[in-house]
Amino acid sequence: MKIAILTSRFPYPLEKGDKLRMYYQIKELSRKHEIMLLSLTEQSVDTAHLEHMQQFCRQIHVFPVTKWRIGIHLVRGFFLGFPLQVAYFYSPAIKNKISNIIQQLKPDHIYCQLIRMAPYAQDLPFPKTIDYMDTFSAGMQRRAKRSRGILKMIFRREALLLKHFEAAVFKKFDHHTIISEQDRDLLNIPAKHDILIIPNGVDTDFFSPETDSEPTFQLAFVGNMGYHPNVMAVKYLVNKILPLVNKSTPDVKILIAGARPTSEVKNLQSEQIEITGWIEDIRDAYDNARIFVAPIFLGSGQQNKILEAMSMGLPCITTPMVNNAIGAPVNKAILLADNPKTFASQILHLLVNPEEQQKIGRAARAFVEQNYSWQHSVSIFAKLFEKNRSGNEF
Repeated sequence: MKIAILTSRFPYPLEKGDKLRMYYQIKELSRKHEIMLLSLTEQSVDTAHLEHMQQFCRQIHVFPVTKWRIGIHLVRGFFLGFPLQVAYFYSPAIKNKISNIIQQLKPDHIYCQLIRMAPYAQDLPFPKTIDYMDTFSAGMQRRAKRSRGILKMIFRREALLLKHFEAAVFKKFDHHTIISEQDRDLLNIPAKHDILIIPNGVDTDFFSPETDSEPTFQLAFVGNMGYHPNVMAVKYLVNKILPLVNKSTPDVKILIAGARPTSEVKNLQSEQIEITGWIEDIRDAYDNARIFVAPIFLGSGQQNKILEAMSMGLPCITTPMVNNAIGAPVNKAILLADNPKTFASQILHLLVNPEEQQKIGRAARAFVEQNYSWQHSVSIFAKLFEKNRSGNEF
């Protein structure tokens, strides 16, 4: 069948969570279906990246979102009652182009990633699925609680608009998916239990332990370092957890790896802390540390970085909020903490117990192998498309 996929970012390279989820969904869906990809992009798409995606897609259409027009988008969105998250990406001109292309394609199904893309798809006369992915309103509410002054007011307003928009979008689509039960339960939608949970997966062949190398760093954090929850996490790690660790083990070194580090992140660089920025092969970062530490208290959805680290056989220490979306056995395949003292205690415990490091790392790897795979995730997901199509099952 023909599937038209709408995304707010070109799904390759894989430096953000939404891109990673979409990339593997496209890759798996393309084994049985014709994929037509329609992507917005804030940056020019490299020819090599375009060619890479062409091996999975029958057609690719890219729509640049120019920086100077984003201000216009936001003003227009304000009067339309759109959340900033949606208004930022919305252009009537691009909507007309997408509508014309899809009308010509006559797809069997439209798959829309994130509520950002809902205005582009919601009025088209074809069966439609939207992937909420995360509950954006809940993430924004958390940011409002941790902010002050004018930012608190802005985030509160945005959270309210997102909550209403998430509910309004539900009625415009035939099917709905989300990453985790935790996020689904946070939606302000009466029929939210009809939303299908489609977890992320991990390429366990790609993310596999490397036993030959000797790590340079004791601790690591990996992620998009321009993303606010990740920025807050590494600041928490360096400013609140590390001083407590240093009291017992002053020579601990931390690797912080990931694209687009903000100035706040770059300023954390020191003799103990290395900020790498973009790494071509992110496995090198996981391989170069003994313990993965993710003190994440903001954001929503499922943390791909945790699943990848676990697949690499790294013992992970994170927050209960993060593990609620993953479901790893606590103190067996993952360690949890919710304050600096507990994080430091867990880190020090593992540093002086190499056998415990290995034990938890092996259990983490086994857990991911048994519970997370893109093939299984997408096979559940693909069956949604058949519900609105007459004929035999594929």
